[in-house]
Amino acid sequence: MNLKDQFDENEKRIAITRKLMENARERIKLSSELEKELENLELQRRMRQLEMESKLLKQQEKELG
Repeated sequence: MNLKDQFDENEKRIAITRKLMENARERIKLSSELEKELENLELQRRMRQLEMESKLLKQQEKELG
C-alpha cells in the first residue's frame, strides 16, 4: 500500500470515527432528555395523586363534620 492509499484509508477511518462520535453524542443527549421527561411525568403523576387524596380527605371531612 502506497502513501496515498494509506492517507485515503486514514481519512475514511477519521470520517467514520467522527460519525460514530456524533451518533454517540446524540444518543446521550436524547437519553438525558428522556430522563428529564420521565421525571416530569412522575412529578405530574404525584401531583394528581395528591390532588385526589386531598379531595377524598375533604369529602370524608364533610361526611364526618
